Amino acid sequence: MTNDWIYEKANALVRKYFTRDPFELAKDLNIHLEVMNNMTHLLGMYQVIQKNRFIFLSADLHPSIRKVVLAHEIGHDQLHRNYAKANAFHEVSIFRELGCHEIEANIFAAHLLINDKEIIRLLENEDVSDRSLANELGVEINLVNLKISELYKMGILSSSRYNIERPRTEFLKDYNPIRDRDNSTY
Repeated sequence: MTNDWIYEKANALVRKYFTRDPFELAKDLNIHLEVMNNMTHLLGMYQVIQKNRFIFLSADLHPSIRKVVLAHEIGHDQLHRNYAKANAFHEVSIFRELGCHEIEANIFAAHLLINDKEIIRLLENEDVSDRSLANELGVEINLVNLKISELYKMGILSSSRYNIERPRTEFLKDYNPIRDRDNSTY
């Protein structure tokens, strides 16, 4: 599966359903969304059960992380549904596992959640940092870096003047939803 195809798949959904909101998109795609308590180490999971598509999310996730995890799981639905009929995708971390399916779902999430024109407009500011981009776009910093990396690979961004860090694959490795529940300074 090529990254260009993932880009087209994410953007086709945005054009068809007029939204980048993964919660609205899950509903539009008829994916059953279940928010579960007591998923201590599990952030989310995608599974096909008797031809019905399900995404399970931890109730303890910070809202911004919940959005990323849901977009990632929708990526599994759109890209790996046939695989998921026999296997569930259990997300303990989003950017830690480097298997092909996980990388593809991360790329899908970046394209779904971040509008090309918006990030390119923001990158025109000479004082921009990846952290300020993440704050402005309302997404995790590594998702911003992944989006920029993908835009470079596809030739959509051609300038090398931007000073953006390489995405860390393990950024959610130590994320603890229970600890986050009581921490409003995320």
